Formats: sequence, C-alpha cells, structure tokens
Amino acid sequence: MTSVAAPAKALFAFSRGTQATLSVAQPLIAALLADDRPAAPRLAAAALAAFAGFFAVFALNDVLDIDMDRRRFAQPRPYEGTDLDSVGGRHPLAQGRLSRRAALSWIGGLGLVAVVITALLGRVCVALFAVAVLLQVLYCRPATVTPYKFLVSGVMVAVGGSVGWFAVSTVVDPLRLGLFMVWMAAWEIGGRNIPNDLADLDEDRHLGIRTLPVVLGPRAGAAVACVFLLVAGAASCALAWVALPSFGPPGLVGTVLVTAATVVRPGLALLRRARPPVALAVFNQASFQPVGVLAVLAVGLATTG
Repeated sequence: MTSVAAPAKALFAFSRGTQATLSVAQPLIAALLADDRPAAPRLAAAALAAFAGFFAVFALNDVLDIDMDRRRFAQPRPYEGTDLDSVGGRHPLAQGRLSRRAALSWIGGLGLVAVVITALLGRVCVALFAVAVLLQVLYCRPATVTPYKFLVSGVMVAVGGSVGWFAVSTVVDPLRLGLFMVWMAAWEIGGRNIPNDLADLDEDRHLGIRTLPVVLGPRAGAAVACVFLLVAGAASCALAWVALPSFGPPGLVGTVLVTAATVVRPGLALLRRARPPVALAVFNQASFQPVGVLAVLAVGLATTG
C-alpha cells in the first residue's frame, strides 16, 4: 500500500491537486451561465476535461520552473501558515520525489485526455485550451525579467475558464461572458497570484525573481492585490445580478455573502497588514470563491427551475 501511496501523493502534489480540483469550478460556472440547463453528457465531459486539463497545466508549471525550484530547496527558507498549494508537499519534481520521466508521462497522459475531450466538445474549446497552455508557458519564462507577468496569469485563467461556456453553447452573451472573464482575471491576480508572491517574498528576493511585492514593496503589492480583489468581487456580484434568472434571489444573496467572506474581507485585511502570513491566508480563502459561487448558483438553479 505504501509503495502505491507515495507516488500517488507525489503526483497529487505535482499537480497541486487541491488547487487544480477547486479550479474545475471556473469552467463549470461558465457552462451554467451559457446554458442553465445544459445536456448532462456535455457538462460531464466538460468537467472531466477540466480535471485533466488543470491537473496537467499545474504540473507543467513545475516542469517549466524546475531549475528555479531546485534553487529554492538548495537553501530553503521557512514560511508561516498553511499553504493550500502544498498539500502533499512542495514541488516534488524539484525535490527528487518524482522522476522526470514519470512527470512528463503524467502531463502527457492528462493533456491527451483534455485535448481529446475538448476536441469532441468543439474546435473553439480546443483553441481556447491551447491559448491557455501557451499563456502558462509564457508566464513561466520571464520570472527574473518583469514583475508584471501577473497580467498574463489573469488572462490565462479568464481564457481557460471560458472553455466551459463554449463546451455547452455557441451563442455568446457579451455581458455575461465579459463579466465572467473580468471576474476570473481579477480574481486570479488579486486572490492568487500577487498574494502568493507576497507569501514567497523572502524566497523570491533571494532567488532574484521579480514580482510586484519584490520590486514595488509589500505594501504596494498588497494595495494592487486589494484593488483587483474588489474588482473581482464587484464583477462576480454584478454577474449574479445580470444572470438573476439563473442565480435566482438565493444565488444572488449567496454570491454576495461568499464574495464578502472569501474576497472582500481578506483583501481589506491584506491592505491593513501586508505581511506574508496574511497574504497566504488571502490566497487560501480566495481560492474557494469560485467553488462557493458555483454552489450558490446550483442552489439558485434548483429553486428557479
């Protein structure tokens, strides 16, 4: 049992399994916004493609950053708090817990599943998935060059999430889809990217990685993150209002409450105390916003259906 559990745990950590699983909520929300009564087989296929795609893309990030991660562990620096991304261990490939062959086979297999299913869902889905992967590669390249790579990350998450829309519909509602993409981009930047960089401030300084908190300072980084979190909160609540026939009153109220708890309150806390442990808490809490919104959207659909 132990011989099976150890590689499985390493692969889960390699794909940042907790974060990858939570991320599946993003395309599912888009799918339900596009069609609040989608065909069950297409929705299930979209969910399966999302699982495979997110597990592959998060793992790809560790392959692209392996040299940097090895430098991290050459002189590890302690950090406070619980990191949602560290469930199962940090960067198992860089620590030698996973062979490069196994890592590439894992990514290749999952990527193939994602591509095949998205191809069955439509050419637009394949194109958007390909763009998201290319943006992921682009994001990893300029780690020591520019602190503004967080913009690429925001676009990547917005594009990847929108695959769910085109998995169930070919008709575009510019307002719904536009608000969804603004929400996803702002949420990624303010809730995950910059807070994660602020949590890794000491490590990144040591490694020469140019992030917003490193270049402009933690207070400026926290302020920018807070602005994006407030934009994400406003966009998600506006989306629930615009899509009220889908969300229903319970979904709208639920979205406001979820957003206040996972985005607005943590963002304001980070603005008051721009410290790595607070940033890590913001990252962890914000990661649950899409899941919370998906849950209240499902309740809204059930009560309005």
